[in-house]
Amino acid sequence: MQLHQNNKHAIEQLIASEIQLLDQQDFSAWQQLLTPEYTYWIPLRREQTSPLHESSLLYEDRFLTTLRINRLTNARNYSQQPKSRGLHIAQRSLIHLEDDDLSASSSTNMLYCEARGDSEWHFPVTVEHQLINVEGFWKIKGKKVLLLNPSRAIESLQLII
Repeated sequence: MQLHQNNKHAIEQLIASEIQLLDQQDFSAWQQLLTPEYTYWIPLRREQTSPLHESSLLYEDRFLTTLRINRLTNARNYSQQPKSRGLHIAQRSLIHLEDDDLSASSSTNMLYCEARGDSEWHFPVTVEHQLINVEGFWKIKGKKVLLLNPSRAIESLQLII
């Protein structure tokens, strides 16, 4: 039981660290939290069950996520003049540990805010993480972002939720 509670606490800390690193735009430190097979998915519909069988707003593997970060951090990136800023306001995560205590999933409701220049956007979301324990450390294997209203026009979404 103690191992179970320690793992839940470690996962809560991982998610809090992820949020802090993304808000600080410390993408190199954030990438250390990810597994090599990491995927990032924003479904077109909340009920969507697979990114592979129908269109999504976004579906990236680790390579594409790295390309996105390289674009965001490039000083000559016109779409980042002025630079975007992001803020995550999160509720406490609901965590489900598998019986082996080596894999887990979490669900976190949050309000993601992004601003650039005089413009500001707000996205209420549920973020679902797939997590695995790698040599005693919890890592993010997958991230699914469920927009409250995915049919709403998305004027700007530059950073990573």
